[in-house]
Amino acid sequence: MEVTVTTRHIDDQSKAENLRNYFVKKIKRVERYIKAKRNPSEVKLILAVEKFRNIAEILINSGTFKVTSSVEAEDMYTAIDRAIHSTIKQLKKQTDKKIKTKRRGSGKSKEEIININPEPLNVTNKEKIDNIGFEKVPSKPMSVEEAVLQLKVSEVDFLTFRNSETGEINTLYKRRGGNIVLIAP
Repeated sequence: MEVTVTTRHIDDQSKAENLRNYFVKKIKRVERYIKAKRNPSEVKLILAVEKFRNIAEILINSGTFKVTSSVEAEDMYTAIDRAIHSTIKQLKKQTDKKIKTKRRGSGKSKEEIININPEPLNVTNKEKIDNIGFEKVPSKPMSVEEAVLQLKVSEVDFLTFRNSETGEINTLYKRRGGNIVLIAP
């Protein structure tokens, strides 16, 4: 991480050097957000004195992050602290946003997810499953009444469908007595 400190209207060199050392010590808090080892980063600090105002401006340019912060205070040390706090706040926001966008997309489309074959069940020595049938069911939204009619017409005992009123997956099945039962999450 390359640190550059520029002073404007500060005549005392020892004070300028003390401010520079103070800034270098405080800027270590920012290093974990910009990951200086991976990306070459550049940090510029501009310190200016205009009458009774002390202005600290921080510019950070590091790979994906570009942050600027300018703070005005009565004391230069306070201005530096506030500017660093402001840049940390901005960097946190940017890193959280980056993490959120990475987590949001899984990279697979709906069709790829639907077409994935189910993984085999883990079978222990005590239980053995010989034949498991796999059947794809169209996920056409329909009302419960439509599903009941379709179950009565078909020869199967179960019908899985997407409920058009709630948007959830429901299952209808025929009991031995002829009653029809709706299973909803």
